[in-house]
Amino acid sequence: MKAKTRVRIIFLFLTALAIGFPLLFLTAPPVPRHLGPEGIAVAFVENLTNANFEAARKLVTPESAETMHLFETLVGSQSDELKSRPTHFNVSRSEMNLAQDTLFIEGKLFFSNKHKLIRKINLVLVNREGRWLVDCRDNNIF
Repeated sequence: MKAKTRVRIIFLFLTALAIGFPLLFLTAPPVPRHLGPEGIAVAFVENLTNANFEAARKLVTPESAETMHLFETLVGSQSDELKSRPTHFNVSRSEMNLAQDTLFIEGKLFFSNKHKLIRKINLVLVNREGRWLVDCRDNNIF
């Protein structure tokens, strides 16, 4: 192979790499906003308060399913109103209990557009088979 041809191949390769590599980052899926048990708590509260009960139900323990169903039944008629008033949840404090494999989370729920405090919320998360789930059986979130 001639030197001129070899230079052209290297130039084309480097050009393709220079264009393709940044495109790879632009098309990659976004990194999840929240990771870990605190992220599970945030996702649960935000889904619950925005009437996305299906997503919230996936984040609770099987024992909490009946409580979730009761809450969904009570709030079901107001779900459109809840969806029109978006909220966000900030974790203020978290405390791990290694002996019981649980995590206590304290946070604040705000209206997204007004940054007005709605209420303080305490959650208990339990680690089940390597997955953090919200235990809301005896909880004051409702």
